[in-house]
Amino acid sequence: MKSKLASWETIQKEYPDRFVLLENPVFDPTPHLKEAVLLYMHKSRKKVIEKELELKPHDSTIVYTGGIRLDRIDENTLMI
Repeated sequence: MKSKLASWETIQKEYPDRFVLLENPVFDPTPHLKEAVLLYMHKSRKKVIEKELELKPHDSTIVYTGGIRLDRIDENTLMI
């Protein structure tokens, strides 16, 4: 079964605040990520790295989809 490319905007929308393991990433000349095949996603970067080591994809990248990274919040972030 061959997975299909998804746009970066679609991946961000479907999996907000997650680290994603992407295969065959396509970049535009700037270089910004345009699309890729989603292999795995998780809130923990460590879990995504473990999956990358398990799958050993040929051409891959790990990217955070955006928003607040919960592993980086401290008491100063939450102050108003």
